[in-house]
Amino acid sequence: MNLKQGLPVRSEVPVQETWNLADICATPDDFQAKLQSIQQQAAELEQQYKGTIATLPDTSDILVLLARTESLYVLLSEVYNYTSLGVSTDMGNAALQKQNQSCGSVLAATQARLSFIDSELLTLPDERLDALAQAQPDYAQMIADLKRRKAHSLQPETEMVLNALNQTLELPGDAYDITKLADMSFADFEANGQSYANSFVLYENHYQSDPDTAVRRQAFASFSQGLEKYIHTIANDYNAQVQKEKTLATLRGYASVFDYLLDSQNVSRELYDRQIDTIMQDLAPHMRRYARALGQEYQLEQVHYADLKATFDPTFAPSVSIEGSKPYIDGALSVLGQGYRDIVMRAYPERWIDFANNQGKSTGGFCASLYGGHAYILLSWNGQMSELFTLAHELGHAAHFILAAREHRYFGWEPSLYFVESPSTCNELLLGQYLRRQKSDPRFSRWVSATQIANTYYHNFVTHFMEASFQREVYRLVDQGQQLQAEDFNRIFRQQLEQFWGDSVLLDPGAELTWMRQPHYYNGLYSYTYSAGLTISTAVAQRIEQEGEPAVTDWLNALKAGGTVTPVEFAALAGVDITTDQPLKETIAYIGRLVDQL
Repeated sequence: MNLKQGLPVRSEVPVQETWNLADICATPDDFQAKLQSIQQQAAELEQQYKGTIATLPDTSDILVLLARTESLYVLLSEVYNYTSLGVSTDMGNAALQKQNQSCGSVLAATQARLSFIDSELLTLPDERLDALAQAQPDYAQMIADLKRRKAHSLQPETEMVLNALNQTLELPGDAYDITKLADMSFADFEANGQSYANSFVLYENHYQSDPDTAVRRQAFASFSQGLEKYIHTIANDYNAQVQKEKTLATLRGYASVFDYLLDSQNVSRELYDRQIDTIMQDLAPHMRRYARALGQEYQLEQVHYADLKATFDPTFAPSVSIEGSKPYIDGALSVLGQGYRDIVMRAYPERWIDFANNQGKSTGGFCASLYGGHAYILLSWNGQMSELFTLAHELGHAAHFILAAREHRYFGWEPSLYFVESPSTCNELLLGQYLRRQKSDPRFSRWVSATQIANTYYHNFVTHFMEASFQREVYRLVDQGQQLQAEDFNRIFRQQLEQFWGDSVLLDPGAELTWMRQPHYYNGLYSYTYSAGLTISTAVAQRIEQEGEPAVTDWLNALKAGGTVTPVEFAALAGVDITTDQPLKETIAYIGRLVDQL
């Protein structure tokens, strides 16, 4: 790919570098048939059960209803992913946008129609709910969540209205995605006498890690200027999101927006605050040393914010093709057993992965999993060996959900958001261990350590941590009744950067705009879970390296537990105690040792 010419349109990328959505819906007629089936099944459930759940004579009758509801939700997930995955690779495609919006309307209407199920289950006495959990253990965690939500449930008519408005309530996030991926444009920039095209994908996947300091800094300036043109639009989207969440928290009787958002994760405020406070206090000194080491590596008088993602030891950084990635993934993840290895290696021939770089494609990487099916992984493959870590990460999500689906029903499948990043980050660490075993070359080992800092730990313990720290300050102000604008978001984010980096990094103009770059703010308290998950996975990866098979068995058992366990129980299955801050402090100390190796 020629960076000076920019990215191709979607129709120009090789088919073998794209994912195969035909595994979900083979044809447009298949998609329409599934939509019609959803509407028909929802109408039948409503007609047969609405107003009767409390009077159903036996536990078995309610179990039949829940089983039918599960089947419908599996179908809902399929059509939702079919349209949302399609549009994520080409946000400027009007036909895909229209299809996704039409699907969203049907899903919102269906969820509204089915809202009576939860409302009526909540009217059952606890002993009847407990009987359901005893009769079907896969429902135990769902029942526990229902019982916890009783105090915050609204009248059935209100719940139905909120579900009907679901597509409208998601508009802030949708507007952000469209602005970012369809409307935003960035000016070309010049460095060393050459002109370069710029875009969201080009900057985040290429320029920010470029070994040429002039390219990095000029790209950042162009990128920041492009972001700033949309600052008030994005600020309005984000303020609408947080005000919506505060309103819902108040309506449901939560004391704060934090309580409302953490409740769905089954996580205490103590666990949440501890993650942010400890990292700010204990990790910042190590990362300041990392910034100084990076400055020495590039012989910089002053490390700029634009330099922090630069490739360490750029003259050594290996490259790898898509095909060349296979033996690395195979070798690194085979430590988890043949069954695990077979899952992840299916991703290549079955086209689970969208590797292509094209205009309008969602940035970063993600994994969407279908119950009873396989996963879909979005990347923008840049040819750098460091991209292996991102691929291993997303394959960790895929294998986690597939293993859990094999063991549990749909309502016992989806894990708490708190630990969802553990399986993915563990794979990154296993890849690092594998790479070190391949060569005894100290320089290669140093490159692996640098890559783990820059990719695994910087991404999760710095990039997403800064989001989380910023987000906490935003919600504190929202809890006080404040409306927020662009200057507020800029001020808060810059304060977090200054607190973390001190005088070790020069904050370029535009550093404060980093809050505009991530979609995580539209998914509740998600950003902090990256470091929470990596805390668990660091302990797990070290156990696997030191103990071998017993640690692997514990880890696979934890992965198979899916949504039937709480975050504390999940960690305990893997041999980690997160009721104390010891695993977090040990992870931070490990990061410090990696910095020492540089």
